[in-house]
Amino acid sequence: MKAQIKRKITWMHIVTFVFATAVAYVLAVVSSLIFPVLGAPGVSALYVAAAIYVPLGVWMGMWGALAGYFSCLFLGLYPSGYTLLQSVVWSFADFIEAFIPAFLFRVLKIDPDFTVKRGWAAKLFPLFISLGSIILLVGITIQVLWGSLGEPFTSIYVYSVYTGLALALLGLLVGLLVGDKKTWATYIVGVILTSFISGLWGAGTLTIFNFPPPLPSEAFWPVFVGWVAGDLIVLSVLSTALLVALTPVFKRTGLYVEKWWA
Repeated sequence: MKAQIKRKITWMHIVTFVFATAVAYVLAVVSSLIFPVLGAPGVSALYVAAAIYVPLGVWMGMWGALAGYFSCLFLGLYPSGYTLLQSVVWSFADFIEAFIPAFLFRVLKIDPDFTVKRGWAAKLFPLFISLGSIILLVGITIQVLWGSLGEPFTSIYVYSVYTGLALALLGLLVGLLVGDKKTWATYIVGVILTSFISGLWGAGTLTIFNFPPPLPSEAFWPVFVGWVAGDLIVLSVLSTALLVALTPVFKRTGLYVEKWWA
């Protein structure tokens, strides 16, 4: 019987967590300013920050969830302008967002394997995933740089979102059909669950229950729909690409956390 190696928290875990939190915060600020859900400071229709801490949750357990929480906490304080108490409560939305996929992989004891190695699928899969991410990132860049000028840049951005998402969904389907089915099924379920549950908490704590809610209750549905749609896009496209590319790296470097902390 193979003896289990007792893992310990290292400085690399802490440094990676701090770095990921900082990057996620910067992306959160940019996302909320460039792709806002109108009338809801800090909420973005394309929350790119989630592409950082959700994969980190799959790789590093609680470190990813905390990166989501603290990046959202800082976002709530600045530039969103919520009070400390409001931000403390609201930020559990991003904690939840990273926690649910991490929880599913750990409770089901699934060693994530996002590779596809069989025949034609091995050639098409990276094309779908990488091209979808590139197209989406190009569209985001165009919107950031020239979106304020209106057409045709706005339309280019919109079409890039649709095209990138379509290609990523094809990649997810290929992964589910010919890749490690447990990995891909768990990830797909995790993306759907976490988008809706974090959206419920995020929209709810902004409009219905907080100390006090900073937004009117009638804003719940616009915030919720924008939140969920944006998360589904980002997690399907960008998070998938990062998981495919970097999961082997995290496993080789010892940063991968089998349980929650080490």
